[in-house]
Amino acid sequence: MIATTQDILVQTRKDFDRLPEDGLWEVVEGRAILLPANDNEHQRVCVALLKAFFRGLEALGYGEVLPSANVFIPPPSPAWSKVQNRVPDLAVSKKPHKKRFEVGDPPELVIEILSTRRGSVERSEKLDDYARAGIGEYWIVNPFDRNVEVYLRSGDDYVLRETAAAGPLRPEAFPGLEIDLKPIWAALV
Repeated sequence: MIATTQDILVQTRKDFDRLPEDGLWEVVEGRAILLPANDNEHQRVCVALLKAFFRGLEALGYGEVLPSANVFIPPPSPAWSKVQNRVPDLAVSKKPHKKRFEVGDPPELVIEILSTRRGSVERSEKLDDYARAGIGEYWIVNPFDRNVEVYLRSGDDYVLRETAAAGPLRPEAFPGLEIDLKPIWAALV
């Protein structure tokens, strides 16, 4: 591997496991990308969502919600490397996963919170990657406009089910779970 974070190449799982442990890394097209820290408002929204999902799943008696979890993605074709992963803000799963979400065993729902109003990576690359991984539902949380885009997987792609500013939102894979958006937006200063 090359010494600078801009140029670290990851071709195998062994390369991935050798990445520095003091940061969050995504591997896209064979390049390791060190993710920057999120601003405070982004973190507040993430914590509010984490709490809402935790309480809701606890009441249902199953499932878990994890922040910043590694989700491995089948590489696109042609493959630049044998390893591709994303780190969504939240991953929601019906069952606990030991260390990472492996290819073929993804979470049922991933959530990305926009750090910029545009959200171009979340609406293009990540949308394609999460669909290729087989994740049934994908939420894009927009704290700028205070709404959530809910995408459901249909075949190999996602279809926008709804854009909601209020709640409750009901994740498809978790019957009985309702996420009220009022406390999420209240977390914004």
